[in-house]
Amino acid sequence: MSGQKQTKRTTTRSTMRNAVKSVLFSRSSADATTIEECRRCGKTIESREADCPVCGCDDIVEYRIQ
Repeated sequence: MSGQKQTKRTTTRSTMRNAVKSVLFSRSSADATTIEECRRCGKTIESREADCPVCGCDDIVEYRIQ
């Protein structure tokens, strides 16, 4: 079970790392990156969904990085 947890955590970190890199190294400073994430489990969600596909929580937070 701990192997599954580590894989999920690594995937989330990789997604966040890629989002941060895209913001820091983007050529246009006018573009904003939006990251949507479940507040309960931390799953990064690709599109605006009503509920988290992992835990079913409906508390989704949106971060806008400029």
